Amino acid sequence: MEQREIRLRLSIWRPASLNRTYLHNDDESRPERYSLLHESALLEQIYTWDTGRHDLFGSCDEAAAELIRDRLVGRFSQHEAPATRSVRHFRSVVTELIGDRGVRAGAFWSDSPDTVTTSSGELNLRANVALSVLRHFRWVAGVYADVPEASVLLR
Repeated sequence: MEQREIRLRLSIWRPASLNRTYLHNDDESRPERYSLLHESALLEQIYTWDTGRHDLFGSCDEAAAELIRDRLVGRFSQHEAPATRSVRHFRSVVTELIGDRGVRAGAFWSDSPDTVTTSSGELNLRANVALSVLRHFRWVAGVYADVPEASVLLR
């Protein structure tokens, strides 16, 4: 089976919940919780999305693609501490990229495999892949923004 190369994977993590409830033999009405490990020591993945073999920012000019990769992958890699990769920080970086004139100018529209049949014939639904991906990232960040201590990892 062929190993496929993933170009970009977005994942959201939160501190793992490793607490277990134990009952005391003397008073079963008062269960107590004990942590097996310090909760901040481990993280659990709560969301993941990968692009498969597609380079989503390959449709941009070189300067825009480099800017996007530098601001996202560079700041949200596994080498950074989870506290510096917060979902709220991710959302603000993505929002800045969407509004950046250089990114907008360098992100090109291209033909899509999808078409719509109208009374005058078939119409191609064109797509701006880079801006669509950034908007998807912003939506994901909005969904997970209120999860306590959630962090983003891009690889």
